[in-house]
Amino acid sequence: MRTKEEYYEDTLKNRALLESQEVLDCSCPYSRCEWHGKCRECVALHRYHAEHLPCCLQPLLREKITVLAGCCEMETTSRVKESEKFREYVKEQDAVRGKGRQI
Repeated sequence: MRTKEEYYEDTLKNRALLESQEVLDCSCPYSRCEWHGKCRECVALHRYHAEHLPCCLQPLLREKITVLAGCCEMETTSRVKESEKFREYVKEQDAVRGKGRQI
């Protein structure tokens, strides 16, 4: 178990990490997604709908789950990603209907 001092040192390291743009950049491959770069909103929506993890978190868990599945003599498969055409369609419909997010 960590001591209070170790916890504080870890907090300082995390604060330093958050000053790095590399850590803050959105790693989602869907750069045209309405929530790209708005990680707090993206994660909140994924939590609410509870359908799947955001793309940025999937690689973190895929490796661990694959090892666990192997212990149970199971296999894992990747989910088919939605087309970028869908995201373009949303933008087109927003323009037609006068909706969408104001940035």
